[in-house]
Amino acid sequence: MQAFKCALRVVFSHPVYVLVYVLFLSSMGVFIASSINTGSTEENFSATKVPFAVIDRDQSELSRSLTAFLDENAEQVKVADDSFAMQDAVATGLVRYLLVVPEGYGSAFMEAAHTGSDQPVLESTFSFGTMGGQLVDEQVNQYVGLVRAAAALEPDASATSVLSRADSAASEKTAIETVQTPNGAIPADRFAFYLQWGTYTMTAAIVVCVGLLMSAFNRTEVRRRNLVAPMSSLQLGLQKAAACLLVTVAVWAVACGIGLVAFGYTLESVPSSAMALVLFSAFVFSLVPLSLGFLLGQLGASEMVANAVGNILGMVMSFLGGAWISIELLPPEVQTFSHFIPTYWYNDAVGQAIHLTDVTLETMAPILGNLGIVALFAVALFAVALAAGRLHLKSADAGGNAAASTLAV
Repeated sequence: MQAFKCALRVVFSHPVYVLVYVLFLSSMGVFIASSINTGSTEENFSATKVPFAVIDRDQSELSRSLTAFLDENAEQVKVADDSFAMQDAVATGLVRYLLVVPEGYGSAFMEAAHTGSDQPVLESTFSFGTMGGQLVDEQVNQYVGLVRAAAALEPDASATSVLSRADSAASEKTAIETVQTPNGAIPADRFAFYLQWGTYTMTAAIVVCVGLLMSAFNRTEVRRRNLVAPMSSLQLGLQKAAACLLVTVAVWAVACGIGLVAFGYTLESVPSSAMALVLFSAFVFSLVPLSLGFLLGQLGASEMVANAVGNILGMVMSFLGGAWISIELLPPEVQTFSHFIPTYWYNDAVGQAIHLTDVTLETMAPILGNLGIVALFAVALFAVALAAGRLHLKSADAGGNAAASTLAV
């Protein structure tokens, strides 16, 4: 197993690639996936209370009733009846809505409501930083509208009776229920998105590491020594293949492990068998960059070429496969072309697997079909790599018969 150990030493002698392509890119994927909005997991809906202040210069029944109504739906903050204090409260964000009830407003409003004339105007100021202040302003308009309607229906009713009817109407609430659609976003989609975005991570890391490993054995001097070594070409090839596979498994395990640590709390509702299928999908996809790296190694690509190909192909495959942007947002021609990219089938498999609630052969069939297509991509690339390696073995760079012919000339 000397060749196997030597191959691993080649990879471990370049720790910067492991740090950048595996750990750093995986951490970036965690950061991006954490920002994905997958909907609320709470069973009960609770509205956010907006901070507000009321400067009551009227002290009428209407102003006190209006303040009590707002206090039920928002968070009241005490602000002094001073021009500077009010401006400071709104400017600093202490309150999102400031209401000033002028003196004599209550009696003037009731008189206008009974006679049908124009109602007096309230002074209000709200912050434009959020929509919370405008929401409270709408609630104020809603309440005074209820009071005006109650006063118009009973012109002879007292202010206390009118306000009682308005408070009764305003107290009625609409029942709110959170409904999760079958194919809607779930918390586990964050982990799924992390794995889908991780197609770039795995492609770049595996292609670079495998290409680096293979390039170490492709140098002419090393190849010539191996040709005269007691180890057969088959044994050498198997040991290099084992090293490449081990590197691939390590990258897959680390990338998935970071995702499980970061988003494990979102996977409570995902069956263990579905979770295993998701991880298996990621492993099947990792065989594609393994074949790409092996192909580069068979072609004698240098370390710089492996870096360039790994990064460029990783970004292109991730983008066209729908990992970075929804396929539906792309032009029809690009959508059609994406079917010829393995990341498209992999992303679709992960998206379906994470939503499985009943794991049966029937429900897994479309997912396994997608994974079969991904595996065919890997097999096709591996076959091309074997053919390319056979041709490269006879080339002048490999030190074979072509090199001898070149020297003879």
